[in-house]
Amino acid sequence: MNPLFLSPDIVRNICEQAYEGGYDPDCRATVAAFGAAHRSIHRVAVKVLWSRLFSLRPLVRCMPAELWTEDGEESDDSLSSTISLTRPPFPSEWTRFLANAAFVTSFRRFGPEPDLDEDTYRILCLYRPGPPPLLPNLRELIWEEPDADVFEYGYQFIGPKLTTLHLGQPPSDSLSLPILRSLHLKCPLLTHLSVQCRSSIGPEDRITSHAISQLQHLETVDMALPLFDDALLHLATLPGLSVAKIFLPRAAEVDERLLSATSPIFPSITSLHISAIRLEPSVTNLIRRTSSEQLSEVRLSIAHDPPASGIRDFLTALSRCPCRDVLSVVSLSSPLPSSIPLMLSLNALPPLDRPECALDASLLEPLRTFPELAELEVNSFCLQLDNALISLLANALPRLQSLRLMPPYNAGRLSGVTLDGLLPLFRHCHDLTYLALPLNATHPPTDDIAPMRPSKLLTLEVADSPISSPGEVAAFLSAYCTHPSFAIHSATAQDGDHHPEHARMRELHSSAWEQVSRLVRLFVRVRTQECNRIMSPDDGLEALPPLQLQLF
Repeated sequence: MNPLFLSPDIVRNICEQAYEGGYDPDCRATVAAFGAAHRSIHRVAVKVLWSRLFSLRPLVRCMPAELWTEDGEESDDSLSSTISLTRPPFPSEWTRFLANAAFVTSFRRFGPEPDLDEDTYRILCLYRPGPPPLLPNLRELIWEEPDADVFEYGYQFIGPKLTTLHLGQPPSDSLSLPILRSLHLKCPLLTHLSVQCRSSIGPEDRITSHAISQLQHLETVDMALPLFDDALLHLATLPGLSVAKIFLPRAAEVDERLLSATSPIFPSITSLHISAIRLEPSVTNLIRRTSSEQLSEVRLSIAHDPPASGIRDFLTALSRCPCRDVLSVVSLSSPLPSSIPLMLSLNALPPLDRPECALDASLLEPLRTFPELAELEVNSFCLQLDNALISLLANALPRLQSLRLMPPYNAGRLSGVTLDGLLPLFRHCHDLTYLALPLNATHPPTDDIAPMRPSKLLTLEVADSPISSPGEVAAFLSAYCTHPSFAIHSATAQDGDHHPEHARMRELHSSAWEQVSRLVRLFVRVRTQECNRIMSPDDGLEALPPLQLQLF
């Protein structure tokens, strides 16, 4: 055997590269075959093979065959079989299970079907020799079980070595609370915490908030549950916290605690996501007191449409933060993105006339102070889209790479942005690669078709924008959207409210925009070929007459 394979570090690196995270069965088979080549390789390969699990079924199969039964067949793509224990194992029958369970450092459990049934989990938890957790060296747990009775067993994986925990989409939001309430006792070294909820707003729980306030090593936190003032103040003053996605409650104590804090607020934060029911003064005060100079991403999601004055104060406070020279991402959303499916199912009507909430060009003036802003997103029914707003953003933010100005969902509202309104973006934002903007494409552009210029724009999302002349629109866009992979995405009949007329119009406009997308690529290809023919000195061809050039 080559002496290189006697080095455990080299063998481990080869196994890790071949394993590729363990998602592909072929990769796992490759590492297993490599481990069978030599005993010294096997000792390293078996640790890599068991280091990441996506199911407990391989561990159950380590027990004697008479202990478990399996129905169905296990495919290469998914675990379609059902495995269960027929009786509780004797202590001597746990040997291989315990030996391989000690190698597991990452357990990622998600999918539409439960991993094991409740009876099998109960037997494993009750009869396993030794103290919990089930996987004693586990450092990463991703737990998304669809069955309510099985989801509760996630508690059995929480241990002192756990550093990363994600609880996602529980059958009921209250099922996560027993796990969260014990975090400070069971896994005090936790550095990454993520909790999702099935409802748009999770339950408030004082005990959970207190447990999070005791975690001293958090570096990233993503909490869909509203937190109370003790946890919020703790997170805001953690020196090592770099990513925070938090839900602020409607409580005056939060604002009071933040104002009385003596430590710097978010001193090392780089990404801050704030969700709230209403845009309270505490949200703006939190931004105003943020001291980090590395903050590059700020996202705000509000359940109820905030008043325009509140958005102005928020952006003004953000423009005065120490991070204004490095801030690259700003996102404003109302209502909460998680509540949109419910609104659609209830046929909720968007706000028709709320002048106090109207978001126009004047409110976005503070964005001028962010020279490095590369991504801007505003999702709101109150956004007043017109050519003046687009011109302001294009002139103020020339480094934009992604711009999304959209309603929360398609409801047949007519945009005030015309094709001519896109010209400032094409002329000033040369790094723009993604643009999502509803248009009124029923009026042809007034400017003549310009010569082609290089463009980085890859995607144009137009939602339910009306269009009347696909050929003219395609000819206009082909002068500015010249990337070979450029594509236009529009809303289908099902993408939006359930109004029959709106659905019918979306279907009609969608087919027209698909035609525009094909024509743009065709026109760009033809215009490029013509330019190459004109500029090539070896062809010996005369330049085409001006009229013929204009046709292309």
